Amino acid sequence: MIHMRHNALAAFALVLAGASQSHAQDALPQTLFTNVHIFDGVNEARIENASVLVEGNLIKEVTTNTIDAPDATVIDGGGRTLMPGLIDAHVHMAITEPVADLRDNFDWMYWGAVSTIEAEKMLLRGFTSVRDAGGPAIGLQKAIDRGKAVGPRIYPSGPVISQTSGHGEHRHYTEPHPNFEGASPSFFNQHVEFLADGVPEVLRATREALRLGATQIKVMAGGGVSSSVDPLHTVQFLPEELEAAVKAAADWDTYVLVHVYNDEGILRSIEAGVQSIDHAQLMTEVSAQAIKDADVWVVPFFSLLGLDAETVTKALGPLAAPKFLEVQGGARNQMRLLKEFGIEKVAFSTDIIGDPVALTKQNDEFKYRLEQWSSHEILMQATSKAGQLLALSGKLNPYPEGPLGVIAEGAYADILLVDGNPVEDAMIMTDYENNFDLIMKDGVIYKNTLD
Repeated sequence: MIHMRHNALAAFALVLAGASQSHAQDALPQTLFTNVHIFDGVNEARIENASVLVEGNLIKEVTTNTIDAPDATVIDGGGRTLMPGLIDAHVHMAITEPVADLRDNFDWMYWGAVSTIEAEKMLLRGFTSVRDAGGPAIGLQKAIDRGKAVGPRIYPSGPVISQTSGHGEHRHYTEPHPNFEGASPSFFNQHVEFLADGVPEVLRATREALRLGATQIKVMAGGGVSSSVDPLHTVQFLPEELEAAVKAAADWDTYVLVHVYNDEGILRSIEAGVQSIDHAQLMTEVSAQAIKDADVWVVPFFSLLGLDAETVTKALGPLAAPKFLEVQGGARNQMRLLKEFGIEKVAFSTDIIGDPVALTKQNDEFKYRLEQWSSHEILMQATSKAGQLLALSGKLNPYPEGPLGVIAEGAYADILLVDGNPVEDAMIMTDYENNFDLIMKDGVIYKNTLD
């Protein structure tokens, strides 16, 4: 009996030892940041002399006390600012070369290869999450999430939805309509944009984009710069068509964002239930008040103030330059209106397409916003506020484990270590090569110059 009991105790001890060893093997890797001043994405006052413990891909602890984490990799921040990774709420990850080149010299393998290169560069500019506002970025998102490519988290909109003769029109003049009987679908209408007219077609296009993997729906509600057949003054989609897209998206627990510039398009979109008004540089006091009253998001970009007609012509073609200059002319007035009307739901975006050189200036958006907003307000637009916007994707959110754009317990470990205090001077954010000393996304370090 004693012998049997001894053997049982020995076996139990082996089980415990095995469980302990298995637990050690299953323990998530930890990174401990010490000696940092934290901008948490929300509050203007930094948390001074703090520490942050990352476990796996989430933030486990944020404190000014000592953290006991003997197995953690320790990184001494040296008094730098630790802040959330940046979020760009309107990008086109797959349209990184001139639109005409992509359309006329179409090669999927080339397009995909170039997009992965530019995705990694965007991450190294500090952008750990983006909302892709139209194009074939769903495959790129999959490649990044599966570890096959390096880049930011992507919330893809999939193919944009445009009316015939809308901003999603990039057919050659004699190219047949893809929805007409006997016509062959063009590459753009298959993979970049859908042409839809009438409620049934809009419903089908919305549902098809959701089937492909869109996390939110992009609809063209007004004229655009890069498309040649629709003047900027045009209003696109009837109210019932916009409402159809909104209702179909809501059935999937997500929302619609619209490309739009002018008042009438903005008002029609808001009345239809659209949650994100993107661009809107030609807005007036009328639509500013409507945006304020409806409490919807505005996603403008002001980096266009640093571009000239020659650059735009090279990227988008000669027909785009006059329209670009008109939009550019309204940008400063838009900034003024957003500030004067006290519109708080403003997210950071850049919408740079078609030019890899222009993409390198993505962070210049901070500089232009300083004309109206404080450094703290702009940092919020690029972190916590943009994170709230991304979360509107509801049950389609591809990253549901924790919030984005904040430094808080349970949030995703998307972290920058910045040399200096960008809460006081957002110009620091424009020189990402020299001032971003560490970039972490999802708990993984992609840049570290501290050593």
